[in-house]
Amino acid sequence: MCSLACGALAALAPTARAAPAVAPLPTPASATAPEAAAITLPEAIPVPDSGALPLSSARRPGPEHADLAAAGYEEAEYYLVGKAPAIDADGHVRVAAAPYITRILVRRPADPARFNGTVVIEPFSWFGARAAGWILTRAYLMRRGYAFVAYTLDINAPPADPKFPPVPGEVGNSDQAQYGGIVNLEFMRRFDYARYAPLGSYYDPQRFLRGGAPDPFLPQAQGIGAELALLLRTPSAAGPMAGLAVRRVYVDSWAVQAQVWFDYLDQGRHQQWRRPDGGPLIDAYMTGRFSYGEVAGAPRRIPRGLPDDVPFVTVYSQSETVHDAIEHIALPPDSDRPMLRYVEVMGTPHLRAADLGTGEVEPLPNQRGHGNDPRCQAIYDEPAELPFSALLDAMDRWVRTGAPMPRYPRVVRTSNGVRRDPRTQAIVGGMRPPWITVPAFEYWTDFETGCGTVYDSKRAFSPALMRKLYGSYARYARRFAAATRAAVAAGIILPEDAAGLVPPAGPEAFGPSGPAPR
Repeated sequence: MCSLACGALAALAPTARAAPAVAPLPTPASATAPEAAAITLPEAIPVPDSGALPLSSARRPGPEHADLAAAGYEEAEYYLVGKAPAIDADGHVRVAAAPYITRILVRRPADPARFNGTVVIEPFSWFGARAAGWILTRAYLMRRGYAFVAYTLDINAPPADPKFPPVPGEVGNSDQAQYGGIVNLEFMRRFDYARYAPLGSYYDPQRFLRGGAPDPFLPQAQGIGAELALLLRTPSAAGPMAGLAVRRVYVDSWAVQAQVWFDYLDQGRHQQWRRPDGGPLIDAYMTGRFSYGEVAGAPRRIPRGLPDDVPFVTVYSQSETVHDAIEHIALPPDSDRPMLRYVEVMGTPHLRAADLGTGEVEPLPNQRGHGNDPRCQAIYDEPAELPFSALLDAMDRWVRTGAPMPRYPRVVRTSNGVRRDPRTQAIVGGMRPPWITVPAFEYWTDFETGCGTVYDSKRAFSPALMRKLYGSYARYARRFAAATRAAVAAGIILPEDAAGLVPPAGPEAFGPSGPAPR
């Protein structure tokens, strides 16, 4: 059924004009042939001013905040109105064209001359409507002149929310109690009813299943993403990209909504839905910090419909890396044809306090009954945005120049997890930023500690160990600076980010001054 908000479509429907369907192209033999479906060009309608800033605005205080004016950027919110197919988790088209109305939040250079030709798109997270891709790369995006468009994929609050399936033997649902108030369109309407009352999309828990349970992912998600890309690439005198010459569209989707784009590739939609000239709608896919198939399905790590003509890059934090090692889930090798990279970034967590969505509150590890465990006292706060921005830049060069991304070492696995250095407990292998090559902390995942939160945690080295490893703070700082230069040379950190990177431990980490122990 369509949500009640779909009735607002009539009032916001675009004026009569041709909306060309994008004809499916033949699917390469290497990909699974998708069931036929068509997309059409949607309409972008400016959201009327409600007297308040949009949800997730970069002009609000919070994790998405940025000084847009100082960077020469502007922000605008639009309703995205159209019709899109509703597709189940197995790739079957259940409804050929159902109406939807969602919202997009656009950040772009105010001066068209600063635009670099690339738009990055990302679905907002379920939890608190955060755009993790923006949070992790905003400084890089604005330095380099990208446009960024985040969009909502959600439903009204149903009687039984598929995001929170019942847990056998559990009375109630702890996830529902913790997150139920910051998911779904009702959360957005409580936040600003005037803005978000019209939003609605197709949802039917009986016809759309994943893993035998109601599918938590929006049935129209694939079509909405493709139609958004088509709109952004279509020249127009008005709308989100007016005055900008869009040459490329990248997906940068993090956390649970990355599954949507995995399904898109897995079902061959990349090959089916193309531009009118036959080129791809999406020029590169970066997804991260999510283990595909973990939500109501079986784990798989590579789409069957992986295309040959654009990169697919998955970025794992240390958390996902350790999870897959413990579960013995094999990862595919990197390749240049198809253009595939799997990158495991050590010293980065699944979630930081700086990543929380609107209204999201997460308990710290030492608040979950592990107050005496020394590994559960502090969470990672290292600048994960630096290696993630460098990876996005490398993917961009692969698209623009054809220079393949580096192949970073994988983590060394053992029979029950990952190998760690016995002196520092640093994981062996993987992409290693300076705070891992010159460590001052042990970095742990919740899969290993059982601290009981979505945060991962760290433990400071003792002063005795710091003195044994480095002798003095000055020598530690010099080694960290050398590691930063090496990280720049290896493409782990961008040169413009290196100058602001400081050692995570200060002089106090060495304790009272004195000779280093032998």
